[in-house]
Amino acid sequence: MQDSTMHEVGIMESAMSLVEQHAAAGAGRRVGRVVVRIGALAGVDNQALRFAFDVVSKGTLAEGADFEIEDVPVTAYCLGCEREFEGAGGDFVFACPDCGDFSGEVRRGREMELSRIELI
Repeated sequence: MQDSTMHEVGIMESAMSLVEQHAAAGAGRRVGRVVVRIGALAGVDNQALRFAFDVVSKGTLAEGADFEIEDVPVTAYCLGCEREFEGAGGDFVFACPDCGDFSGEVRRGREMELSRIELI
């Protein structure tokens, strides 16, 4: 496994621990779906995360479950205009589309969270 995939495996091992806890609390029911939210700036490779889910879920109550990734775009805030706006492309410097001022206040896009677990 490449180093970049090892990062996603570690993330998925942590998530799977929570998934297993919730499944056990639900009387050991099987997991039908796992949904994670990943921000564009989180440094996570979605394809590697999908691979990690397949590997880490083997032999668990989540084996064979659907796995969804909700992408969270980068959202910055312009102090001058007092509005949020989406960062363009893969840029890390965000200019307000209205006034052109640069913003260093990132409001969304760093998320890496277990959003939903559906038991069946």
